[in-house]
Amino acid sequence: MIKQLNTYIFLMLAVAVGIPSIMNAQSKYLKEFSIPSSSAQLALPPSNSISHIAVSDSVLYIGTGRGFARSANGGRTWTSYRTDPAFADEGIFAIAANRETVWVSTGYNTEISGGSVQTGSGYTFSVNGDTGWQHLPQTLDNRGDSIFRYCIPDSICINDSVWFLPVLVPEQNVTFDIALSEGTVWIASWASGLRKSTDNGATWQRILLPLDNMDTLRVSDTLWTYGSDAITRYFKKFDPRKNNNLLAFSVHASDRNTIWCGTAGGINRSTDGGTTWIKFNHRNQSHPILGNWIIAIREQNFNGTKRIWTTNWKAEDNAEEFGVSYTDNDGNSWNNLLNGVRAYDFAFKDSITYIATDAGIYRTDNSGKSFIKISNFTDASVHQSILSAQVFSVAVIGDTVFLVTNEGFVRTIDNFENPFGSVWSIGRTYEKVGASSKTFAYPNPFQPKTNLSDPEAYVRIHYGEKQTSAGSTREVSIDIFDFGMNRVRTLINNATRQSNIEIDEMWDGRDDEGRIVANGVYFYSVKIDNDEPIFGKILVLQ
Repeated sequence: MIKQLNTYIFLMLAVAVGIPSIMNAQSKYLKEFSIPSSSAQLALPPSNSISHIAVSDSVLYIGTGRGFARSANGGRTWTSYRTDPAFADEGIFAIAANRETVWVSTGYNTEISGGSVQTGSGYTFSVNGDTGWQHLPQTLDNRGDSIFRYCIPDSICINDSVWFLPVLVPEQNVTFDIALSEGTVWIASWASGLRKSTDNGATWQRILLPLDNMDTLRVSDTLWTYGSDAITRYFKKFDPRKNNNLLAFSVHASDRNTIWCGTAGGINRSTDGGTTWIKFNHRNQSHPILGNWIIAIREQNFNGTKRIWTTNWKAEDNAEEFGVSYTDNDGNSWNNLLNGVRAYDFAFKDSITYIATDAGIYRTDNSGKSFIKISNFTDASVHQSILSAQVFSVAVIGDTVFLVTNEGFVRTIDNFENPFGSVWSIGRTYEKVGASSKTFAYPNPFQPKTNLSDPEAYVRIHYGEKQTSAGSTREVSIDIFDFGMNRVRTLINNATRQSNIEIDEMWDGRDDEGRIVANGVYFYSVKIDNDEPIFGKILVLQ
């Protein structure tokens, strides 16, 4: 998987070359990056496709298929930054927040030679929480930026001509993670590797990581050999085309000196601010990590324990596994959990760990000896459901756990009075119709699926409020008709629904006998109490 090459990605001086394209297999990052023109305060998230969530000082930040948004009230209302020039026409690939400082990595898809390549477009940051956003270009090198010194400052340098492939184009140079430590911003980029800035992105310092055949990297190492003439020195080449451990995907700063960086070749730890490194991978320990491709790194602190968690994906070794790993001893040994599960993110509440995965949200309060797993999320108060089990990211504020999915924003309470997942609150974006006699269906056209576990197997029929006294209900019936107005399905009949909310009902494209209907135009009627029915149209295409 790792060693596939794309010949249009990097330029080494004036020569076009390629790097591995493993990142295209990572489904975490959303395909939709189009941004509508409207902005400002929103009652709902700007998009149902949400891939990232971060929290700082009880403020939520999310990255969606329609840009970046912020909520200071637990997701009840959102401020969207879609029209801020610093975010214009950009997708969100990473978010880092520390008190009032917020950094966001942006990007888009470039169509090249009939394919789609993820492309970094830079960084947007604010040091005031939600104002004064500034945009910086993606980190790129100049053509001559291939030789540099690997030394401790103001010391004798034996590695004065280390060679590193310069990155001259933004294609496949997306920054997938950002970490903030005291006075420093760390970025993990696929092509550019690990870099840091101590001046808010005005300049960036390239950080060396061990090559694939190295388990450690120290300035005392001799990174060169003599030629046959015993005079000419040949320095090692730090080339991400040939070294998976230079392809950075995740970064975490425990403090200003202790830095963890995940790559396609393992996880690396530095205790001196990024100069010296030790690498841990699937092969070089007796109790190793599950897989070498490190998607996320998070730190959990409880009862005097500092625990580092990683989500592990398979890179290229058949012995690797998907799953998660954690260490309580700075990486000297690892405990492996959820073997075979594709995991994306972690969040913590004291000793409780929440893990966002393809298979749902996992919760453990005993270091993985047992789990609660939830893969179905239903909000009975608004008759909404998240049909996909896939959870991309998770965050915690107090007793509230927040999940983001490709179908909306979800939260639940986890405490003694409210067992985890007993009640879900779902926020999904839709076109509000209020108390008007309007209805619509989405997606439309609609393609039924044979697999009903597929979230795309349903079309949502949306209808509005009926304004009555608080707490009152209404009786709702929905029927589906073919083009000749023959009834093919009674979806609900006199179902009790709350009055003062907008609601979705879901149709799986089947008739009353359970058969998938034929292609064509279908009409539906929504009848509420004794009111006149309202009608909508659905185009079924297979």
